[in-house]
Amino acid sequence: MQTLDSTVKWFNKTEGRDKICKVMQYGSRFLMWHLKTNSGNEQLSNQFKNLFQSTRDARKLFRLAKSLNELQTIIDKVGQNCKTPQEQVARALNILTRVWFLLYWFYDNLSVLSTIKFTTSDPKPLQKKAMTFWFIAIITNLVDTIRQLVVNIQYIQQNKNNQTAQQQIVNKHVQNRTLYLNLIKIFGDLMPAGQGSEFFPKVLKINLNDGVIGLGGLVSGAVAAYQAY
Repeated sequence: MQTLDSTVKWFNKTEGRDKICKVMQYGSRFLMWHLKTNSGNEQLSNQFKNLFQSTRDARKLFRLAKSLNELQTIIDKVGQNCKTPQEQVARALNILTRVWFLLYWFYDNLSVLSTIKFTTSDPKPLQKKAMTFWFIAIITNLVDTIRQLVVNIQYIQQNKNNQTAQQQIVNKHVQNRTLYLNLIKIFGDLMPAGQGSEFFPKVLKINLNDGVIGLGGLVSGAVAAYQAY
């Protein structure tokens, strides 16, 4: 019963529902590509294509006005009192990441409103801007995550023989496990963000197919769903 209660509470969380939809969205995208490329099953591939597009647009609608969440986070971070240079760097990176995500949500919202014909704008350039800011946000988050890992690892190495720091070392190990999961999410999200922003095809001259993009998003969504649970 306790497991059932936890599962129900998880599904009732907006974030939990979004991550399940993300797994469906990118899982469907991967299966759409796999069935068309490797199985030749055009009909089933189209069914998964429809599921992919529907869950994608549904998630976009769920995210309307999410930029307000980022704005609140930015305001809270700006008001923080940082005592050390390390804390100042951490706050600066965190604020930068939230700014890029705010712009991502903003253009993502405009894009879906254009897609459903609520506005008359062309959704394609709006979506391109959204994906570009998402890609920048992911890169900034990657830098911050690696920074946190380095700081934690250095602390563990420097204090491994310090008996008074053992509890703090345990806490750092717990934090690192979360950070390693975050790295998996980040590299998974780089696939759709890098392709959608056109960084991969135009800068790196790499054109990812739907299979790679779908797999990346699926892994990221699965890890995020696990963390939300």
